[in-house]
Amino acid sequence: MTDLSRRRLPPMDAVEFAVAGTFRNSFFAIGLALAWLILLSPLLALCWYLLPRQYPPDLAALGPSAKAALAALAVGALLAGLSVAVNWQRKLLLGERPRGWRWLRLDGLVWRHAAGLVLMLIVLGLYAAAAFGVMRYGAPALPPQMAPFARPLTIAAQVLLGLSALFSFYRLASWMAGIAAGDRDYTLRAVWAKTRGNRLRFLGFTFWLLFTLAIAAGLGAGAFYGQQLLPEPWMKAAAFGVIGVLAWLALLLLASVAAALYRGFTAEGGDAGTQ
Repeated sequence: MTDLSRRRLPPMDAVEFAVAGTFRNSFFAIGLALAWLILLSPLLALCWYLLPRQYPPDLAALGPSAKAALAALAVGALLAGLSVAVNWQRKLLLGERPRGWRWLRLDGLVWRHAAGLVLMLIVLGLYAAAAFGVMRYGAPALPPQMAPFARPLTIAAQVLLGLSALFSFYRLASWMAGIAAGDRDYTLRAVWAKTRGNRLRFLGFTFWLLFTLAIAAGLGAGAFYGQQLLPEPWMKAAAFGVIGVLAWLALLLLASVAAALYRGFTAEGGDAGTQ
């Protein structure tokens, strides 16, 4: 029987798990990216050959061959992103290092993960539509005597919708990490039961995540202004190298959020289902 008891997210522990996983597996992530880059290199070369040498490119003036090549590259990049996301979550949660073709996996886990992503986008889209509706139609719907309070009420409603969207995103993100880990027991029903009542903990998680990203941004800013003060050519190359590494680590940290949330809400991050 599926455990539906409520769990309490440990915000700082979850962020620490994401940070540790990011540093520990950064070279693994490079391998995942390179595998797909090699596979898509013929499409990249074809697009480079067909696209006009101008910036920004005039997409409306492109020929049918160029448009088809760009569309194929976009589909390939989307599949690559889904595949890399699943392998990354499994590495963080299960310690799994793919073998052979699984570096480029496009199996059932990837397609279920894609379906979860579509559901998440629909939910977030509904929140965005509600926020737009409040902004566009909320104030005119208020009675005239409340006109002075229209703007504060509209802002308050949008903030509440934004927070609700953030909390729903976190809950669905943990579900998607469960899909990647093959946990068939971590259903949407189980997710909503286990993650309820964690609003303040979600805010704490957001604070520590943004705090960590702010440290990386501060280091990057220091490197950028440092190379401006020191005119040596090697300093400029070193500074932009540091900024590139920090940007890569920040991207991996954000990609680790779903796994950190799933781990925080489950007693064990094991592969509880079959593929």
